Amino acid sequence: MEELQGTDGTVFSDRGRIYTRSREPGKRVYGERLVSVGGTEYREWSATRSKLSAYLSAGGRSYHLNSASKVLYLGAANGTTVSHVSDIACDGVVYSVEFSPRSFRDLVKLSEGRSNVFPILADATRPDEYSFAVDKVDMVYSDVAQKNQADILADNMDRYGARYGMVCIKARSEDVTAPPERIFEMSRKRLVERGLKVLDLRSLEPFEKDHVMIVVERPRTAYCVAFDGDRFLMVYHPRRKGWEMPGGKLESGETPEEAARRECLEESGYDVEITAVRDIGYCDVCAARIVGRKGDGEMRAELFSEVPDELSFDRTEYETVVPWARENL
Repeated sequence: MEELQGTDGTVFSDRGRIYTRSREPGKRVYGERLVSVGGTEYREWSATRSKLSAYLSAGGRSYHLNSASKVLYLGAANGTTVSHVSDIACDGVVYSVEFSPRSFRDLVKLSEGRSNVFPILADATRPDEYSFAVDKVDMVYSDVAQKNQADILADNMDRYGARYGMVCIKARSEDVTAPPERIFEMSRKRLVERGLKVLDLRSLEPFEKDHVMIVVERPRTAYCVAFDGDRFLMVYHPRRKGWEMPGGKLESGETPEEAARRECLEESGYDVEITAVRDIGYCDVCAARIVGRKGDGEMRAELFSEVPDELSFDRTEYETVVPWARENL
């Protein structure tokens, strides 16, 4: 048994087959083969039963899971692939969203022996509906066979602050009449339009017909928590339909401070002085003091004394960074 190259010791291979280290030794989830090597049990990961396994078996190596990963899994179904992600993220969390009550029952049963799996009965096209159960995540993995698959991934990445995303695009779920290659290219372009960088686009042949896996990364971003006295600045994002701190992607050669100040001026019209910077994983947060207003911004801007109810992103993050920024003015 050897580590599969590029998977940081979380996936293994032996004679052309791939495996994960079993979180529940002695238990099968879908009739898979169990192998014991040196006192450690491994579960065979079928490439014909799991699209993530098909991606790895087809040579995909844009792989961003590790033992501590926090994963939002959309389209969890009966839990076949979820169980292997649970093996991989053994010290992390796998939030598993499924719409079908019948499949959800199997998912709940799976979670009884896997404490890192959290089943959620919900519609993946409405990410706000399960915000009560999901915290910020490192990755969103989406296998939802319906229209607008790229937007479903991007919406959930936006909502839960994920740096990485993987989406399995099934051509016939988008349009049964269009050539699959056109569907795949449209999906790629849509993800780029949503501000994501495509790291890999790979066919899942011969394991799945007319399917590709697209792996994306959210470019590094920075935002500022800017104060005018005791009140802080927020802008209203019309597409996300919520309030957020002004910010955006770092341009080539920019520091987080430069990007946060530029984005704040563009979005709100306010010029700021950066006083401190904090790396929160997927982006940098800048504490700032408002210097003055230089004109109208691209978005509606207001000053708040408290975090408003209608937010674009996770409330917990804002309730953490606002006091931090106030202390670092």
